[in-house]
Amino acid sequence: MSVLKGKRVLITGASSGIGRAAALAFAQEGCEVHLVARRLELLEDVAEQCQKLGSSAQVHALDVRKRDDIFALADTLEATGGCDIAIANAGVMQLGPLLEMEFSDVERQFEVNVYGVVHILQAFGRHMVRRGSGVLMPVSSIVSVQSLPKYGAYCATKFGVRAIADALEMELRGTGVKLAHVLPGATQSNLHAHMPPNDMPKATRQAKRVPAEQVARAMVKAAIRPRSVVLCDWRARLLYWGQRFVPGLVHWTIKQITKRER
Repeated sequence: MSVLKGKRVLITGASSGIGRAAALAFAQEGCEVHLVARRLELLEDVAEQCQKLGSSAQVHALDVRKRDDIFALADTLEATGGCDIAIANAGVMQLGPLLEMEFSDVERQFEVNVYGVVHILQAFGRHMVRRGSGVLMPVSSIVSVQSLPKYGAYCATKFGVRAIADALEMELRGTGVKLAHVLPGATQSNLHAHMPPNDMPKATRQAKRVPAEQVARAMVKAAIRPRSVVLCDWRARLLYWGQRFVPGLVHWTIKQITKRER
C-alpha cells in the first residue's frame, strides 16, 4: 500500500501536460486529487481518468490569477479535512525577442507563473503551518538557473519562483511543513502549441523532450520524501550542477550554441 494513499492533493494546471500527468500519478497512488485549471471540459476528462484508477477526483474551474478564488478554495478544503500536498504547477510561456514582445505578454507570464504560484503557496501554506504538516510543491523550470535568448520574460518568472522557493524553504524550517521545488527540463507539453515557430529558438524546436509522466513520477517521489530541489532528467541535472560549479563554462556554451542561429 502506498504511503500516499488517502492523502489530499491539489494540482493547478491539471488540464494538460505535467499537471495532467501528475493528477494521474497521484491518483495511481490512491490520493484524493483536486484538479484546478480554467478549462472545465478538460478537467472533467482528467478527473474521469483518475476515477478509473480508483481515486476520488474533484474539479475546480479556477484561474490562479484570481487570488480571492484560490483562498476561498483553500478555506473550503481546510474545513473538510485540509490539503496535504499543494502543487503550484500552472504556467504559461511566450517566447520571442524581449524588445519586440508585447508588454501584455510579459505581464500575463508574471501574473500566472509568479503571482499564481504565490497565491497557492500562501493560501494553502498558511493552513499547513497552523496544522504543522503538509508539502508545498512549486513547479518552475530548469531555466530558472540559466536564461536563454528569446526566453527573457519567461526565464525571469522562473528565476522569481526559484527565489521564492529558496526563501520559503528556509522560513518553513521547524514548522512541520516541507517544500519541494520541482525544476523540469524540456518536457512534452502544450506550452509551445500557440507560438509561431519563428518565435522559438532552433534549439527549442529541436529539443528532445522527456514525457510528462517522468516529471510526474519525480513529483510523487518528492511528495513521499520531500527535498528542496527536484530535478527530473539528466539534462536538467547537468545544467543545474554545471551552473552551480562552472557557471562561466555553462554561459559560454549557451552563447556558442545560440550564436549559430543568427
